[in-house]
Parts: sequence; structure tokens; C-alpha cells
Amino acid sequence: MKHLRIIAAFSLTFLGVSLAALTIFAPAPSGTASAHHHRAPAAVDTPLPAAGLDRILAAIECDRPAVQVDATDLHEVSWQTDAGRYFIMTFTTRAGQEAWLKEAQAYGGTYLVGDRWTVVSAPDLLTALHARLGGRIENHQH
Repeated sequence: MKHLRIIAAFSLTFLGVSLAALTIFAPAPSGTASAHHHRAPAAVDTPLPAAGLDRILAAIECDRPAVQVDATDLHEVSWQTDAGRYFIMTFTTRAGQEAWLKEAQAYGGTYLVGDRWTVVSAPDLLTALHARLGGRIENHQH
């Protein structure tokens, strides 16, 4: 019985290591095979517009946002209108924003992205806001 456990443990370990190696060394998906993330057509090197929280709130005509997060590196507020809800995030660094966007992709949704700010809302609301603030619209499928 002891030998059977050793063989089973070795087999499972070998299987885990093999799967890990296969994952690490497999070629990256290309083109349409990884079409879960879509950015609006724009040059990647086009600078994103800067907009402070006050400017974003003015663009959506928000006078009393509900604070969701008030941290050193992230400030998040929300605003409910008759047309829908907005979630506005401002970041102190671009790296912080990119990390947040990477994590948020798993949940899907549509984002309006600028320089150290992101707004999450319904696509039609973001299209109108995009006309006022600029940035790029990103769609992420869950």
C-alpha cells in the first residue's frame, strides 16, 4: 500500500509539472484566438487625455458622487443618473491604472480610459462621455 501511495504521488507530481511546463512554453495565442479584449481603433502611442476627477464629474453633471474607495493610489466614486450608473476611478500612477485594468478585464464591461483615469458605465453613456473627455473606449468580454 505504501508503494502505491508513492507511485500515485509521483504520478500526480509529474502530471502537475508537465502541465506547468506546457503552459509556460506553449506559444501565445494570436489574432482572433484571443479576441476577448477589444480596444477601439486608435494608435497605441497616441497620448491619452488627462482629466482630473472634477472635470470628469462636471462632464457627467455630477454634484454629489458616492465615494467607493479613497486610498493613496486609487480614488473611486460612483454616480447614478436616470440613464445609468457611472464608476469613476482616478489613479496616482499609470502603473496602478494598468494593474487595475488588467484585473478588471476578467469581469468584462466597457471602459473609457484616459491618462490615470477610467470610467466604467454602459457603452452608450461612455460614447457620449468620450465626445466630451476624449480617451479610448475598451470593451472586455467576460
